Amino acid sequence: MSFLRNRPWLWIVFAFALLIAGWIVLLKIAADHRPATVELHPPSSHEQP
Repeated sequence: MSFLRNRPWLWIVFAFALLIAGWIVLLKIAADHRPATVELHPPSSHEQP
């Protein structure tokens, strides 16, 4: 454990890598379980003259 104790910045790099990997996994899961039809910009009545 002296390897990590002598290099505290390595914990920060490891924590950021774990955080980014976690977000990537969550975004991939969210993209796979998207609803089939998502209307992002529905036609609104105020756009018509």
